[in-house]
Amino acid sequence: MPATVMSEIGIVVYPGVQMAAVHGLTDLFSVADKIARDQGAGRPELRISHWQPARDCDAELSCTYDSEQAGTARPTILVIPPTMVKLPDPNIPSGVVSWLRERYAAGVTLVSVCSGAFILAETGLADGRAVATHQICKLALTERFPKITVDTNRRIIDYGDIITAGGFLAWVDVGLFLVDRILGAAAKAETARFILSDNSCNDASYFVGFPPPQSHRDKPILKVQEWVHMRDGRSVSLASMTAIAGLQRRTFLRRFAKATGMTPLEYCRGIRIARARELLICGDTPQKAIAESLGYRDVASFARVFRKATGTTPGVYRKRFAIHPGGSKSETNWGQGRAELLFSENISSAE
Repeated sequence: MPATVMSEIGIVVYPGVQMAAVHGLTDLFSVADKIARDQGAGRPELRISHWQPARDCDAELSCTYDSEQAGTARPTILVIPPTMVKLPDPNIPSGVVSWLRERYAAGVTLVSVCSGAFILAETGLADGRAVATHQICKLALTERFPKITVDTNRRIIDYGDIITAGGFLAWVDVGLFLVDRILGAAAKAETARFILSDNSCNDASYFVGFPPPQSHRDKPILKVQEWVHMRDGRSVSLASMTAIAGLQRRTFLRRFAKATGMTPLEYCRGIRIARARELLICGDTPQKAIAESLGYRDVASFARVFRKATGTTPGVYRKRFAIHPGGSKSETNWGQGRAELLFSENISSAE
């Protein structure tokens, strides 16, 4: 029997990181690992770990989660996820930056996602290279780090030792990219099908997020999708979406439905529910505040729409999946095999 090759991906949990991306990547890699193991003995396997400083001044990051829970965690790839909403603090703990430099010098590949490029750039390791990020980060990244070239036209830039990604679903892109590299094309295809469209389990409604269709290549519609996701959820209407696309109303509605399989209202509702899930899971924000932030008239209206979309009430959902301070939604159950794809952006035009 051929020997099993174990690869390890570490995720850097720095102050201000978007926890939805941290947990989403962990779930994605866990699903991919299970798929690869089910494909037969001797297949490559994935180990997932989280690395976090105990204090701002710490020069070393410690492992706070390990999917194997045996032996010593030694990641060969480190992923720097994006921030939640704001760009990374220029005063990000120096220990994080120095630790990344040391890991890179030891042969570890560094991967930044969207605004995570700021932390990568802070290490100086990307100087003289092109870096992919989201267009909303371009100006600040260029001004703060003039030695790098910011490219918002490519979703992923791969130098082998340094990989950067941009776009409004960059962490999913990177996750599947790394699965392809480590576990192969078959595992990537199965993982993509599983996390994006699997509905075979009665519990699926708890875990189905909102992966927006973006392979249609209709540039005006892609522009609208990105604009909707990257706004803070204010001043979004059918008229504004039509204007962004530069199309007549009837033409926009027809092309939007063809490209996404949804009406603009259904699309916006999907974003709101994904945002609500994130707020329920990642904090203790009262339901009333969540409802108001998403544009619902009251908690009852919000709860009704949420239950229709997920099959459960916001309160029950929070109890089942809440991430408590200092831990994950279930540090011991990451491998249960469902990926929850969540977005950090919201939209205010409630139904």
